[in-house]
Amino acid sequence: MAESTVSNRWSRHVEFYIHTVTFLVEDHLFRIPREPLETESTVFRDTFLLPQGDSETVEGQSDMCPVALPGISKKEFECFIRAFMHRQHGKNKGLALGQAQWIFVLKLSTTWKFDELHKFALATTYGIKKWLLPALLALAQRPEPIRIDEGRRMGFENALKLAALREQLEETKVVDRICEKFILKTRDEKSKASKYESSKARDARSTQKLEERDKECIALLTQLFDL
Repeated sequence: MAESTVSNRWSRHVEFYIHTVTFLVEDHLFRIPREPLETESTVFRDTFLLPQGDSETVEGQSDMCPVALPGISKKEFECFIRAFMHRQHGKNKGLALGQAQWIFVLKLSTTWKFDELHKFALATTYGIKKWLLPALLALAQRPEPIRIDEGRRMGFENALKLAALREQLEETKVVDRICEKFILKTRDEKSKASKYESSKARDARSTQKLEERDKECIALLTQLFDL
C-alpha cells in the first residue's frame, strides 16, 4: 500500500530512475541494471518486452520474485557479470579473469546472444585479437561519427580512445590535402608537363597514400587497444 501511495505522489525521472533486474543463481541473488542487458542481448530484450503485471509478481522486480537461471552456476554468472559490467564502464585492463573464467563468459554470452561481449570473450580467451582490429579500423575510418549505442557497447574508455584517434586521423587528412595542393601547384608552376600526368600514375599515388594511412591507423589502434 505504501508503494502505491508513493507512486501516486511522485513521478519517476525518465533518464535517472534506473531499472534493475534481480536474478537467482543457485542460492544467491544478483541485482544489476536492466538497460545494458536490453541494449546488448536480443534474448533479454525480448524477455523484458513481455506483458507485465504488478511489480510484486513480475519476475526480476524484487528479491521475492527473481528471474531464476537454472543450470547456471554462481561462479559462471559472477564471471559473466564481472566481464560485462567492466566492459560497460571501460575497465577492461583491470579485469582479472583467467582463461577458464573467460570460457564461462563465452558460454553465457553465446547462450544469451551478447554479440559484442561474445567477440570480446573470444579474442581474450583464445588470443584472437586480430578479430577486433578490422572492426576498430572500420569505425576509425568511416565518415559517420560513433553512435551512442556503439559507445555503450564498446565501453566508455574504448569509445574515448576511438574518438581521439578519429580526430587525429582527420587532422592528418587535412594536412595531407594542404600538402597535396601545394605540391600540385608547385609542379604546375615548374612545368606544364604535370598537367599531362597519366591517370594511372595519379591512381597509384592515391592508392599509396591510402595504404600509408591504413598502416598508420593500424599502428595507432594496436598501441591504444593493446592488440
